[in-house]
Amino acid sequence: MIKLIAIFLVSLFLVSIIFSVISQMIYHLPYGWNIEATNSMYPLLKPGDLVFVFPIMGKLSPGEIIAYKPPFLNYYVVHEIINVTSNGYIVKGINNPTSDPWIVKSSWIKGFVPEIFGQPIIIPYVGNLIGLIRGTTGYIVAMIVIFVIYGISEVYDRNQVVLTVRRRNRRKVADPKTFAIAFIVLSFITFMILFSPHVIFTEIMWNSVPNAPLIPRQFSNNLGAVPPYSTIPITLNVNYHPFLLKIPLIILHSPSLKLQNVSLNLIFLLYTFSPGLHSEVVSIEILPELLPPQILNFLFILNPILPLIAESVEMSIVVGAVVYIIINKLS
Repeated sequence: MIKLIAIFLVSLFLVSIIFSVISQMIYHLPYGWNIEATNSMYPLLKPGDLVFVFPIMGKLSPGEIIAYKPPFLNYYVVHEIINVTSNGYIVKGINNPTSDPWIVKSSWIKGFVPEIFGQPIIIPYVGNLIGLIRGTTGYIVAMIVIFVIYGISEVYDRNQVVLTVRRRNRRKVADPKTFAIAFIVLSFITFMILFSPHVIFTEIMWNSVPNAPLIPRQFSNNLGAVPPYSTIPITLNVNYHPFLLKIPLIILHSPSLKLQNVSLNLIFLLYTFSPGLHSEVVSIEILPELLPPQILNFLFILNPILPLIAESVEMSIVVGAVVYIIINKLS
């Protein structure tokens, strides 16, 4: 029983690390484990603590710790909500003498720090160690180490089971459930890593100018002059090759763009807003159609990582079921 609990906890922690790497390095969102870098939330959060940030669920209220990033900062701020106004949220680091010098808009908030019995989910001091290996190479090394530990644990457990069974009846009997669970965990991680790189990020700028010509434009960093309060077609070239399955495309973080046509070129309709200079970060997620597009879009509205997780869970369960049936037949 203790061994199963230990395997479950190690597997859960491994999945949380993969979730953190994908959300932060691919989607540029603060989900997962983050290193607390300042004293602003001391003593609740200390510098070097590893803090877990979760996607927003439900309505926020005073007392909750949020992770937000205003457009004029290039990093996330983890502070506590102290008041709610009609224009947004007033937040403050509990160790700071004053609140943050701006009202935090809902669109700035990307996650919150969940609490258990009033205490945030943290791992003390581990952030200092991760800071030493941070970066792509460091993450890869850390993941390899965890995989090796996990693999050694599984191999040791299998050997113990085999030795016990051989002592009893000299037959090698495999546990289908254990194998299936192991394959589900490893398959989930594999599919998350396989699907996650297929995200396109680009920043576009345009200047809504009266009397500008209403003409179709190529998708680039600067669209130039466009007419205000208008909808114009924008074309983006995307290099992808459908393999066996149809590939749907889901637009991320782009409320002013609507997908009109899908082919080797993507055609969007851009609403140009009022006169003045505008900019927006546009992201496009490319996923195999393993779930109906209606479900993928619904999940995406809730959170952009949910379609990725849902498809990875679906595929890993299928792999686990196949492994369970094969092992059960062989044993």
